[in-house]
Amino acid sequence: MADRDGVGGVGGRPAPVTVTLASLCALLAVLLVPSAPAAAAETVSGVLRAEAAGGVIEITDDVRGPRRFLDTLEMRAGSSGTLLVNELGLDDYVAGVAEMPPRWHLEALKAQAVAARTYAWYSIRLGTFTHYDICATVACQVFRGADVELDDLGARWRQAVDATAGEVLVDEEGRPILARYFSTSGGQTYANEFVFPNEGPRPYLVGTDDPLDAVSPYHRWTVRFTRAQFDDIIGRGDTLGRAAPVADVRREGSLHDPFGDITVVGEDGTEVTIGVRPFREFVSRIAAERYPDQFPGIRGDGLRRLPETLPSSRFEVVVDAEAVTFEGRGWGHGVGMSQYGARGRAEDGQDYRQILAAYYDGREPTVTDDLPSRVRVGLNVDDRFTLRPTRSMRLVAGDIVVAEAALGTWTVAREGDGWSVSPPDGHDRDLEVSATRAADGLEFGDAVVVEAEINKPALLRLVVQDADGGEILVNELGAADPGVHAATWRYDDAQGDPVAPGEYTLTLFGRDAAGAEDGAPYTVTVARDDVAAAEDTRDRAAAGGTRARVVALAVVAVLLVLLVLANRSRRRSA
Repeated sequence: MADRDGVGGVGGRPAPVTVTLASLCALLAVLLVPSAPAAAAETVSGVLRAEAAGGVIEITDDVRGPRRFLDTLEMRAGSSGTLLVNELGLDDYVAGVAEMPPRWHLEALKAQAVAARTYAWYSIRLGTFTHYDICATVACQVFRGADVELDDLGARWRQAVDATAGEVLVDEEGRPILARYFSTSGGQTYANEFVFPNEGPRPYLVGTDDPLDAVSPYHRWTVRFTRAQFDDIIGRGDTLGRAAPVADVRREGSLHDPFGDITVVGEDGTEVTIGVRPFREFVSRIAAERYPDQFPGIRGDGLRRLPETLPSSRFEVVVDAEAVTFEGRGWGHGVGMSQYGARGRAEDGQDYRQILAAYYDGREPTVTDDLPSRVRVGLNVDDRFTLRPTRSMRLVAGDIVVAEAALGTWTVAREGDGWSVSPPDGHDRDLEVSATRAADGLEFGDAVVVEAEINKPALLRLVVQDADGGEILVNELGAADPGVHAATWRYDDAQGDPVAPGEYTLTLFGRDAAGAEDGAPYTVTVARDDVAAAEDTRDRAAAGGTRARVVALAVVAVLLVLLVLANRSRRRSA
C-alpha cells in the first residue's frame, strides 16, 4: 500500500472462478492422458506481449507459481532480469489491489477503492518508473491482479470498486492528491511533514484524532522480552552491543515523535543513544532471527501473530527485574487514512464519503475527465515461464505476430534479449472431438454429467437443445488442453429455470485457434423426477440448509472422477 508498512480487460473481466466437477475432471484428464511429442519452439526478439481475448492469462514460473492477470501482459528482457508489465484498465487495476480484507464493511472498502485509485493516478503523473506507472509491492500498492477478484469474497471488493468507478480525490487545481493510507493509527494520525519532513506539508494530510481505530488488534499491543532475551538481542548490535547487559531503556521525547531517540543504559553505566526507527528495526529483526518461535508475538485478540516484533515506533518501555516490556500502539506510518479506522467508522454508520473527508481534511471523491483510462503495473517473472489464457490470447513479439489466437499452455524461455516460444503439444493437429457421452460412473439425481475427448487445445462449450433443435442453454467452458473433459447440466435453461420433462441433446463442442469446430451430441431423457430433484437441490442450497451435504456430494464426485479416470488410464495403458 502507499508508502506504508501496514495492512497490507480486453473483452471485459471474468466471472468469479469456482472449482467445479467439470474443472476437476479436466485437470485429472490432462494429467492422465499420455503426452504428445514436444512442439517446435520459435525464436523471436523484442518486447513480448500477450493480449487476452476475454478472461484472464495465467503466468507461471518456478519461484512465484501461478498468477492470473486481466487484459495484457508485456515481458521485457532487462539486464537485471525479466520485467513483467500488466497493462489494463484503471478500475480493473484497482480491483487487483490487495490492501484491505474484502470481508470488511462495504463503506470501508469503497473508501479504500477511492484512495487506491487516487494513489495510482498520482503515481502515473509522477512518472517515477521506466516502462511502467506503478509497482506492485508495499513500496506503492500491493497488486495481485485477477487473483484478488477471483479469490473468495473477491466479488465484494469488486462491488466496492464498481460502486465508486472513476471517483478520485483531487486538490484545488484538480490534480490527484497523494492519498496515503496505512493500517492502524493507535488513535491519532499525523501530518505529512511530521513523518516525511523532506516532502513538507500537504494541506490534505493533517493529523486528526482517530478513536474508532480502536477496532484494530494493533490499536494497542504489548511485547515482552525476558532480561536474558533482551540482553542477547542488544548484545548483537555493533553499536547497541556496548550497552549489554542492559540496566535500563529510556525513550527521549514524545511517544508520537517518529524521529525521537532511544537510550539504552548498560549495567556498567555505558549509554548508547540511537534513533527510535533504527532501534525498532534492529530489535524486530534480531528477535525474529534468534527466537522465531516467540517473535513476532501473538496480537491482542489471540488470532494470529503481530506483523513485526515491534509493529511501530510509537511505544514506551518498562524495565523491571524480570522483563523488558514494550507498550505500543498502531501499525504503519500514520499519515492519511487509517484502514482500521475506516472500518471502525463504517461500522459506526459513516459512509465512504464521510470516511474519506475525515482523513483527507474534508475532501470528498469526485469524477473527472482527466483520469487516465489505463495503467501499467510493474512486476517480475523468471526467465522461463508459461502463459495460459482461460479463453485465447494474441501473442506478439516486436512487430511479429507469433499467434493470433493462442490456446493452451505456451512455454517461454528468455534467450539473451529475445525469447524462445514453444506452443502447446498438438496445437498444429486437425481438431478432433469425440462424440459427447455420459461420464462413466458419474450419475446424480439432480444433474447429468457428460464428457468428450479433444486431441488439441481448444475452446469448449456445452450446448443443450430440446427435441425441436432449439437451444436451451449454451455454457462457455473456456480453454482446455488435450484430454477428456466433463461438464454438468442440472436440467435448467439459460435463465436458471427448470426445463420440462422430455428429450434433450447435449453436445460438447470444441473450437481451435483456426476456427475449426467439432462435436457430436448425446441424447438424454429428462423425467419429471429428475426436474423435481434438481429444483429441490437448488431450493435447499439457496436456503443454506444443505451446505454440508453439497460439500459431501462434491467430495464423493471428485473421488468418483479420480477412480473413473484412473481406471480408464490403466485400461489404455494395458
